[in-house]
Amino acid sequence: MPAAPAILQTPATPASRRPHTLSEWRHNGLDYAVDKAIDVGGVVISIFVAWLFIRFVARRIEKWGSDGNGHAHSAREQRARTAAKLVRNLGRAVLWVVGVLMVLNQLDFNISPLLASAGVVGLAVSFGSQSLVRDYVTGFFLQLEHQFALGDVIRIGTVEGTVENITLRLVYLRDATGALHIIPNGQIAQVTNLTRSWGRASVDVEVAWREADKATESIRRAAEQLAADPRLTDALLDPPQVLGLEKLSGGAVTLRTVARVDPYRRDDVTRALRGAIKQALDADGIATFIPPTPPTA
Repeated sequence: MPAAPAILQTPATPASRRPHTLSEWRHNGLDYAVDKAIDVGGVVISIFVAWLFIRFVARRIEKWGSDGNGHAHSAREQRARTAAKLVRNLGRAVLWVVGVLMVLNQLDFNISPLLASAGVVGLAVSFGSQSLVRDYVTGFFLQLEHQFALGDVIRIGTVEGTVENITLRLVYLRDATGALHIIPNGQIAQVTNLTRSWGRASVDVEVAWREADKATESIRRAAEQLAADPRLTDALLDPPQVLGLEKLSGGAVTLRTVARVDPYRRDDVTRALRGAIKQALDADGIATFIPPTPPTA
């Protein structure tokens, strides 16, 4: 019986590896470059898809917090905007680090020493940059506890302004003069939020002793007119109230009027209240108190 013919077996193609000599580059360089380009392209596409997902999550957070009002922003919307910004910033940083390491790994670089060195360097930096670490830790807890958000008016120490930007390390405050204050989170010992839930508009007026009762009635009438103003319906949470005599001084009394308002429209209500009080006092012929001029020698 004749023997079965031998089956010809071709040697398996060796896995693509980095050429080391000029001859290897001439024979296998193109294949190696194409293989690595495909591998790196896959990493880039994966990172890009991950970034699209992070942006999608951030947009969903913003949409979840949106109240549909394009002019005033609720506390929930402010928190959502802040959380979305932190998601984008943190996601971008993580993707950059992971992407670079993955690309180096696909290019046949041994990243184990790099990771080990990064751990040692990170430990050394943590000891030498304790204030920097404190900034990041404090910034994380500031946002976790929702102490303030983008658009809030806050006071940190002697600085008061609107929160324009928040990162895990810094807070950017724009004050009434337009100056931008950049404050590291680690230096924040106490925060006063002037726009959380509701605010208070307060106006003090000094009048002469003899005009106190008449001025009180005039101011009360001005407060009632302001409460009926349709332009301030959304800004006033409660009608303005005349608290009465706030302070007594030589020849003058101070009358205080307050109103609980939307914190983001406090200045609007305060200006409108001052204008209404002035018109009421002018209509009744009441002038604010002017201290007497001391006699000259």
